[in-house]
Amino acid sequence: MAIPSRRQCLELLWHHNVPKNIISHSLAVSRVALGVAGKLAEKGRRIDFALLDAACILHDIGKMQAVNDGGRHEEIGASIVARHGFSELAAPIRRHPLHYILSKDAPRTIVEKLVFYADKRVMHDRVVSLKTRLADLKKRYPQYTASIDEAAPKVFLLEKELCP
Repeated sequence: MAIPSRRQCLELLWHHNVPKNIISHSLAVSRVALGVAGKLAEKGRRIDFALLDAACILHDIGKMQAVNDGGRHEEIGASIVARHGFSELAAPIRRHPLHYILSKDAPRTIVEKLVFYADKRVMHDRVVSLKTRLADLKKRYPQYTASIDEAAPKVFLLEKELCP
């Protein structure tokens, strides 16, 4: 299993023209995920911290290509990391958007769940409550209000699972 170093992750982001604000967001997502993972590990949960860190840092690598060319940033991102030889990162990247919690492809592994959850706790580059983040998503994407409201209970359940 190939996992890129933090430096390699940052180089990949720069190579794919990811702007600084998205890089700042991704680094904050990593801090949240690693913090939660540390508490879970203290309770005996086995977690691949290197895989988690890389998946968090690269979770939005497909954003600019999606903006410029169309498509879903999570699918583009999963394809990018696979092309670079990091196929272990594809699933956590693919499954981090909110709508996945409502699908048969909901986050399954601990790394997938942590990337998903941490992304929902970081608004831009600030750590906020789930309630604040979901309200922000509804404000920014009013066309998705119904699905955000449908997903919210499952997101709060995931928080209870990860942060008992």
